Amino acid sequence: MGFHTTACAPPSDALAYHVADAIQQSENRKKSRTADALASFNLAVDLILGDLFIAYLQDDSHWAYRSERPLAFSGEAVGYKTWKIVIPALIELGYVDYHKGSSRKNPFEEGTYLKGLASRFKVTESLVALAESHGIRFDELSDYYITAIPKNVLRLKASNRGKLEGAELPIDDTPKTRALSVQVHRLNKYLSQQTLNGGSFEGYRRSFSNGELPRFNWNQGGRLYAVGNNSYQQLRSERRGSMHINGEPVIEIDVSASHLSIYMGEMGQRAPDGIDLYAINGFSRAAVKQYIASSFGLAKLINKWPTAADAEVVAFDVVNVKEAVCGAIPCLVSLADSGLSWATLQFLEAEALIEAMESLHEQDIPAYGVHDSLIVPVTGRDAAHNALKKAWQIRGWSIRLK
Repeated sequence: MGFHTTACAPPSDALAYHVADAIQQSENRKKSRTADALASFNLAVDLILGDLFIAYLQDDSHWAYRSERPLAFSGEAVGYKTWKIVIPALIELGYVDYHKGSSRKNPFEEGTYLKGLASRFKVTESLVALAESHGIRFDELSDYYITAIPKNVLRLKASNRGKLEGAELPIDDTPKTRALSVQVHRLNKYLSQQTLNGGSFEGYRRSFSNGELPRFNWNQGGRLYAVGNNSYQQLRSERRGSMHINGEPVIEIDVSASHLSIYMGEMGQRAPDGIDLYAINGFSRAAVKQYIASSFGLAKLINKWPTAADAEVVAFDVVNVKEAVCGAIPCLVSLADSGLSWATLQFLEAEALIEAMESLHEQDIPAYGVHDSLIVPVTGRDAAHNALKKAWQIRGWSIRLK
């Protein structure tokens, strides 16, 4: 729930007013809200309803989600205090079903926990019926709600310190942050002028990590995340493959073993292009991929499988996999001392992917990013291949596309 979707027609305006009034009638306030506070409250109700209805239209899940940590509301259009008034009231009124977020055990560090799923929210049939009674047609929801491209396109988080997600940090206005923002706004402006069918594009935010660490210089994390409940990035790959850009079928081009190829290149061990870096004789590709991904996640070689590893993976002895992987890719032995953490590799990957996207946009070929892949119209396939190869090769990294 990104709080970017608002009513844009009399029926949806009337619904927001109706629900806001119902919430106020259920309150036991001693003092009435000031005019400004009331306007802010009404806007919060409107934004929350918009996100809930967008999620309701999803094919595979009607649930919206959001972290309910107070810091997660920093700089948002809906403040934490207002959220804690509106959501419980919507639940009490029978308009929203709710599942609180949960935590789970850390598979690498005994006795610690990772933050698990964010809280989930879903409109009830009662709220759907109320919306329809105001004249809202859910098969034409875009006639009643509009989603704005985000104004604040950078996000900065602290290191996770044993949690799934680090705390939100404030962002200073500097030449560096202004330049990063301009770049994301430029991508958003171009892609918002295209027509994406079968998926939703409501703009990107670029999310950086480890913001409190001394070595941080806007060079940790930095991936582009598409905002919104129903963004194309959140669709399964099969559904993304059925999308259309400006009426044309799409193709998704993945960079295979992206982080590994970047790591090897940065360590001076460049492999030939087109090689499957996860293919090591005697071991399944899944086991090799899991070993390397888990090691990058901890910035050191692991000596046991994470508890969530698949049966196909744990069927192989982790020590044997370690020996085979390090034999095939000797520079991995130096992982702990390399200074190349998952966040650094993610930043380098994001820079290359954005460069490829910008190159394609200059050729008027829409390109949508999914971290280590690009989605383009089928007629842009060759151009996208060339853009990705150039971005990887100019940095000294090998590349294999699939």
